[in-house]
Amino acid sequence: MAGDPAGMATVYLQSCSGGIFEGDALRLRLAAGEGAAAHVSTAASTVVHSMEAEGASQDVELQAQSGSLLEYLPDPLILFPRARLNSSVRVSVHPGATVIFGDAILLHDPNDRGDRFDLMQSDTLIQDSQGKSLARDRFRIEGGRLARGLAGITGSWKAQGSLFVVTSAKPPDELVSALRLALVSDEIYAGAASLPNQSGAWSRILATDGAALKAAMFCAWAAVRRTLTGAAPNSRKK
Repeated sequence: MAGDPAGMATVYLQSCSGGIFEGDALRLRLAAGEGAAAHVSTAASTVVHSMEAEGASQDVELQAQSGSLLEYLPDPLILFPRARLNSSVRVSVHPGATVIFGDAILLHDPNDRGDRFDLMQSDTLIQDSQGKSLARDRFRIEGGRLARGLAGITGSWKAQGSLFVVTSAKPPDELVSALRLALVSDEIYAGAASLPNQSGAWSRILATDGAALKAAMFCAWAAVRRTLTGAAPNSRKK
């Protein structure tokens, strides 16, 4: 695809299940071989359905061998009322590899009664090829607390996402500057910073709605790709 590095494969993941249901324990492992380049996404957003007795889990493992470029940028999770999800991402990066990955969540109340999801827990761990921890990000969001719109937590923002760039190809400060320049809009509240151990950069984005979040996530990804490769990607058609 125009704007992509030479030889980059684009892969869309699609599930026949219709989303994530109560009791699901999902696992995904993506491994990029030495010198490989791949962009992996989903065909559409993933619905996390209402749950009664127990929650669900989704575990993702990303491995990048030396000289590879692996992008994992799924469309947002849509949290229905009473949804409960425990999400984890484990990233292993060899010297000279780059991993760009993100996550995003939206809220949906089909009956417009003010119902909220129960709980969303996220745990992201980034390690080098020897298993040394480079960075970790964890958060826990309760639907009832989110609905209160508390200042200093989420306020009035309805959608959120994160983008991580794990690489040694460019200085973290250069990546942070590119992200900050890209994330300027009245429809978002966003920040960017270096990852610990000089392992890259990341940003977190709060947005007014799903459309604003999608646009911001694309701008952040495009800015990072341009910084790393000299060319911005074209929007994927799904």
